[in-house]
Amino acid sequence: MTRIEMFGWRGEVRPGIARVVSSHGDYYHVVCNEAGGEVLARKKKSAFTRMKTAAPDSMKGARKSEQQASAPVKPLTGDFVRFRYNDRGDSMILEVLPRFSRYERKDPTARRTSQTLAVNFDTLFIMMSLNEDFSTARVDRYLALAEGMGEAEAVVVLTKMDLRREGDEAFLAELEETVAGRARILHISSLTGEGMDGVLEYAQPGRTLAMVGSSGVGKSTLLNTLAGEEWAATQ
Repeated sequence: MTRIEMFGWRGEVRPGIARVVSSHGDYYHVVCNEAGGEVLARKKKSAFTRMKTAAPDSMKGARKSEQQASAPVKPLTGDFVRFRYNDRGDSMILEVLPRFSRYERKDPTARRTSQTLAVNFDTLFIMMSLNEDFSTARVDRYLALAEGMGEAEAVVVLTKMDLRREGDEAFLAELEETVAGRARILHISSLTGEGMDGVLEYAQPGRTLAMVGSSGVGKSTLLNTLAGEEWAATQ
């Protein structure tokens, strides 16, 4: 398995394919099969410049001479891209390749646009903890957004099972009813290890996990547990 395949590439392995793992202003940290496996690359400005095209005649009230703006998709963390490697200068990202999955929500700063939160993942962990964060209504909203995410599976992960108390059976039954037929449910505790075998079914080489959930539900703790070291600060 090549490095780009280890990071989830599903297509034909050929030079010039990379995956964005983080962004830093105009620079992107990408993994690839070139240069020892990772480089910093920049967007080629001409490839991502907003293009202007004439408005079609069919547009009501529009003149053919009027201009309508459109722009290519810009790279996000998780994107697969086509790039040109340069061992003596800046490597250049030329194109964002088609996404096989994406998770979006309405942009809170604008009414009619959406905000892309994650792309090109195989499994979406919808996380909620068994404490004051518990809300089946929130899980229902997450699942509704997941219905159009593409080639990925949604899994509801109920964390902090070590905090389970007498009387929580009613909450668990409510969750089962909300999720029934829509997703698998995992009950886990990163502290005690309960249910982690189920998580490890999804955390495999060449597979990508995305996690969503409120602050404090245990996303960073689960990430650190899977990594075997502290990658993210926790509460």
